[in-house]
Amino acid sequence: MTLAERRLFVERWIRSPLKVASVTPSGPELCRAMARAAGCAPQRRVVELGPGTGPVTAALLDQGVAPENLLLIELDNAFVDHLSTLHPETTVVNGDATRIARILRDQGWDGCDAVVSGLPLIAMPLPVQARVVRGVFSVLKPDGVFVQFTYGPFAPINPELIRRLRLRPRRHSWIARNLPPASVWTFRRLP
Repeated sequence: MTLAERRLFVERWIRSPLKVASVTPSGPELCRAMARAAGCAPQRRVVELGPGTGPVTAALLDQGVAPENLLLIELDNAFVDHLSTLHPETTVVNGDATRIARILRDQGWDGCDAVVSGLPLIAMPLPVQARVVRGVFSVLKPDGVFVQFTYGPFAPINPELIRRLRLRPRRHSWIARNLPPASVWTFRRLP
């Protein structure tokens, strides 16, 4: 990460600490774990929610997602501008993750294979968290995967929401060398 990217991240965190939710971007090991959990391959369509300065985006591309199959949804205008410059071959949308289904339709996508999220889901009010997660599973293909990381010890989706939506949570990996240490979780629909 460049000094300019670190400065941008900290500036955005100072302006909106609840939206950015971390004082430092995801570390390289966490980013690679997120990409592995998404099952990256050139033909897989992947949506990233809350890419920030783009460290997970870079890992997704490095792990094999074709740029034309990567859609980035970011709410912060400064991050959108940065991502558009850094990854012009991807599709970057300035939008709200609760509107994921509409955003995909507007981009001509009929679904996706994976959604990778850097959003602070666990810190969101339950109704907002529910809109994001329901939206994610409305666009995922039947065998699709939702990948989310958390700094806490438990699944980053409310347990009642997991039950109501019939999701199967799985801790994919624990990254001790991230600052702070983080867990990567995957969620799939139960058959």
